[in-house]
Amino acid sequence: MRFYITVFIVILSFFTQLLFSQNNERDEIVKWANYYMNKNYKYNQSDTITNPFTKEKKKVNFDCSGFVAAVYFTAIEKPSIKLSGSTANIFYLLSKENKIYKNTLPNIGDIIFFDGTTSYDKKLTHSGIVIDVDEDETITYIHSSTSKGPILGYMNLKYPDLARKDGKVINSYLRRGKRSSGTDSLASYCFNSYGTIFEKPN
Repeated sequence: MRFYITVFIVILSFFTQLLFSQNNERDEIVKWANYYMNKNYKYNQSDTITNPFTKEKKKVNFDCSGFVAAVYFTAIEKPSIKLSGSTANIFYLLSKENKIYKNTLPNIGDIIFFDGTTSYDKKLTHSGIVIDVDEDETITYIHSSTSKGPILGYMNLKYPDLARKDGKVINSYLRRGKRSSGTDSLASYCFNSYGTIFEKPN
């Protein structure tokens, strides 16, 4: 009996440490996402960043996928999946590991993917990083916009037709073009899915 209790305690301790480690890494992702946003980069601006753990240097262009890759490069010491390339490529890297989901609220630090932000018929054209989820299910994310560089964005799938509710922005406008102020240009209508390098939420 003592043997089984000991095994149970060891397993419980392992999963507790794993969860604690992942929560710390998620906090690091949010920290670095805010750090790069506050650098006020212009869209697609180049910079050389340094991994604080390995001191490895990397040149990054701060478009939307470059921003996501830069955050993960500096936030995670030994990522289980190394993110690089376009939004579509990041999606592909995560989907290969069954790390894409959409029918539940995301965790902070996860990636949000959008379709049709540059053209209505194009898939996986934009991405950002989730930094907060409010009680009303409004998701706050940081993404690199073509006009302003890294900025805050908002999405609420409970109210897909509303840009604002009770004076609060709950869905940002994402799609460019002649109909860029229409309902179908809101983040809720451009949403594709979420992705993570960690465990998917239940």
